[in-house]
Amino acid sequence: MLPTSIEYPLFQAALDRFTELQPNPELIVDSLRAAGLQTTLRYVDYQLRLDREKYIGMVRARYMSVLSTFCDSEIEKGIEEMRAAHPEPVLAFPDRFAFLLGVKPGEGR
Repeated sequence: MLPTSIEYPLFQAALDRFTELQPNPELIVDSLRAAGLQTTLRYVDYQLRLDREKYIGMVRARYMSVLSTFCDSEIEKGIEEMRAAHPEPVLAFPDRFAFLLGVKPGEGR
């Protein structure tokens, strides 16, 4: 899963809404532990490099579910904000994932 905040070159309203809606991996770990599972949580980062115009097209197509919560005019306004904040032709940013594992005691991995 994704962590509660991301460093994608999105417009601020999308980043804020993502943080608001994204479940916290650490709370899920707590729930798994409360259910009696042995748990581990680790984060892995991958560096992404995408052509800016391709990425803007992905945003316009609402490649992330959080983007579907914005209307067309909000997306276009957000894209204007992104263009101003990220004028470089290639966007480089980390994609971070949280990996959770819950195992019943005595069952091994």
